[in-house]
Amino acid sequence: MSMDSNLLKTIIRIANMNYIGRYKLENKLGEGTSGIVYRAYDPLMDRTVAIKAIKAGTMNENEIKQAISEFHHEAKIAGKYTHENIVAIYDVIKEGGLDYIVMEYVPGCSILDYMTTIGAMDVEETLSVIYKCCIGLAYIHYHGVIHRDIKPGNIMYHPVNGIAKITDFSISQKIEEQPIQNSGSIGYMAPEHFDENRKITTLTDLFALGSTMYKMLTKKYPFSKEDTASQIMNEQAIPVYELKSEVPREVSYIIDKAMAKTDKDRFQSAAEFAFEIKQTMERFYPHSPLINSSKDYVLM
Repeated sequence: MSMDSNLLKTIIRIANMNYIGRYKLENKLGEGTSGIVYRAYDPLMDRTVAIKAIKAGTMNENEIKQAISEFHHEAKIAGKYTHENIVAIYDVIKEGGLDYIVMEYVPGCSILDYMTTIGAMDVEETLSVIYKCCIGLAYIHYHGVIHRDIKPGNIMYHPVNGIAKITDFSISQKIEEQPIQNSGSIGYMAPEHFDENRKITTLTDLFALGSTMYKMLTKKYPFSKEDTASQIMNEQAIPVYELKSEVPREVSYIIDKAMAKTDKDRFQSAAEFAFEIKQTMERFYPHSPLINSSKDYVLM
């Protein structure tokens, strides 16, 4: 199916790294299957931003429409919230027949890209990042939002500044909404994704964060790629301390609890998860500069 001339011009302009609206594109920050994120400059606000664009050149018309729908959904869900552990969404703009999300620019890279460079992360750094993600999840859960796609690729991280922020709310939902069960990134999905008799809840995000913590420490998925859904529902992951001897059993226990098969055996809130991590940090790394307790009010 041929594209209209405006859409084609837009794709060509993006490829040549010029402008989207008033925003001057500077460089590409990353890309996925259907989207590209650019660093850009906003001359009106005199600030650096990130712009998420649809990878329209590789998509058909229906796929483009679906991606635009997800953009609007993400902006509507996440655009109203501001928190130091959530990537802020500033605006959705239209240019040449396509929509773009204008977001907060976060220096650094995703945890996924960070691990591609350094390998598995050490325990202290992992606890710090997961703690901050817990605080971010506690905030959005309080406001009635389930993220649904927590994974290393959706956590922005700047190791020097200790910044950790959750991003990509494209498949998130309000707690009261009827969810699509089997939707997410399978390596981090909870058992309830595959059981029509169970509900997707805020605890689903905690399972995904536990799976993310597992991957950060070991560079391995909790389960293999063969029959993953069956494994998630019926098998226990190998304890992290068995794969990485320097991981204290207390840390491995935190992961096991976050990834419990049943809701009643998991942490009952992101705040409880955060509190457990803070206690563990204080025990094993009492002088660590990596954990910031300035948001302890969330745990009250």
